[in-house]
Amino acid sequence: MTHDDHHQPFTLWFETLASEDTAGLLVCRASDQVTAVLYFNEHFHSERRFETPDAAAAWGYELRRVLLQDALAGALLGYDGDVLTQMTDAVTA
Repeated sequence: MTHDDHHQPFTLWFETLASEDTAGLLVCRASDQVTAVLYFNEHFHSERRFETPDAAAAWGYELRRVLLQDALAGALLGYDGDVLTQMTDAVTA
């Protein structure tokens, strides 16, 4: 593995929710900054910046837990951008 491999974006997780919506979190590192990028139904939704890959991963796995926990509500109500934004804002870094 070369030094440049450590800076390649990678998918932390990808899920198909009970609502049939898909969500995925991509982690990208550039120099001293790490960005977690959330995709919902294959479209960019939002991003958050972190100081370390571990901090981005911890936030990303907590977001995944919240999304999966809310899967029944999502299946019944359908997700929308506002609800997803509220969920991502509720997950603390």
